[in-house]
Amino acid sequence: MMRITLVLSILMLSLWAAPTLQTMKKEARVAIVVGNGNYDEHALTLPIQNARNVRKFLEQNGFYVYYGENLDKRNFIRLLRKFNKKMHPGGVALFYFSGHLVQTKRKNYLVPIDSGITEEAMIPRQGIAMTSVYTGMRRAHNRLNIIVLDGAKEAPFGSLFALEKESYAPIKAADDFSTFIATYPDRLNNSDTFTKDFLSLADKKGLELQELKRGLSYVRKQHNQPQPYITLTQKRPFYFKLPDRLPTQDEIAYAQIKNSQSRKEIANFINAYPQSVFVKEAEKQLKIFDDIEEKAREDKRKAFEAKAAEATRKMQEKARKLHNAETNTSEVKNSTYDMAEIVIEKPQNSTSEKPSVTTSEDVQKNDVNITLTKPGEQVKELLAKPVKGDERNIVLE
Repeated sequence: MMRITLVLSILMLSLWAAPTLQTMKKEARVAIVVGNGNYDEHALTLPIQNARNVRKFLEQNGFYVYYGENLDKRNFIRLLRKFNKKMHPGGVALFYFSGHLVQTKRKNYLVPIDSGITEEAMIPRQGIAMTSVYTGMRRAHNRLNIIVLDGAKEAPFGSLFALEKESYAPIKAADDFSTFIATYPDRLNNSDTFTKDFLSLADKKGLELQELKRGLSYVRKQHNQPQPYITLTQKRPFYFKLPDRLPTQDEIAYAQIKNSQSRKEIANFINAYPQSVFVKEAEKQLKIFDDIEEKAREDKRKAFEAKAAEATRKMQEKARKLHNAETNTSEVKNSTYDMAEIVIEKPQNSTSEKPSVTTSEDVQKNDVNITLTKPGEQVKELLAKPVKGDERNIVLE
């Protein structure tokens, strides 16, 4: 028994070892492709078209394809069982579905046609659980499993009812799965071009999945489409169209960090492959990265200095205005003190007429004794004769 277990362990390790070009040419490729569009009261045309295009592409690139259109639950399960039996250890398996992908209680389900689902509680019983798809593929011990899901953007159940959460729930796949989904979890697809973009890139010769991921994300962004959710398994390379030769380890590693925005990843590559022909390119990339960081620090420093200078200027301006205000107040006070010696007593029956100049003759005529003095001077002389009927001396100072 122990001997059999040891042999099986050695066999599995050899199957999962880094493949060569020759082993990739010989490995089994099997796929299941399903397009569901004939849903009750809300038929879709795009899933059928997508499924046919995917089937044609896969068959042209060495896949044995199990294909189905508008499958109800019974026929969907029957096709899945055929697919599960066809897979062999060490091969590559691919699952593609275009149609309604929904979630309930954070579990994902594919919606077959004629499901009879009229409320959310019926989904687990009438739908196809994604966990069953993953389980079947894992049990086959494939070298690599690929999942491609293009969920329809229309409401899955028309006007019957609305789901508590839209789209699909986060998927926790095992390490031997690479997943391509039209949009991120809990987000609507809102796109008709995901499958088309995927096939246009996968059809390029020698394009490994890592490069396919970057290219697909870039194309979707350029076309203002939802960003795809992509997770790739490590150290399990795959090409839909094989290259003339497989890249070396340093070529693969450099391809992964070529457009990296992480200084640590670039430095790690240089340390791991010091003899690589890509070291100089990586060093240039590292210098560009460092220059960008240095410029960012310099811009931040200049912005801080400019802000500090502006704050200083405002403080100086405020201090100057305060000083000017204090100076003006002091001048007003001094002016008040200078005018304090001038006192004008206005007669009670004064009018707006201009005062006239009074002469001595006028004084004599009016029999009024008036003494005119300047501020600070003493009265030198008073008229001896008092005013008849009014013995007052009037002094204007």
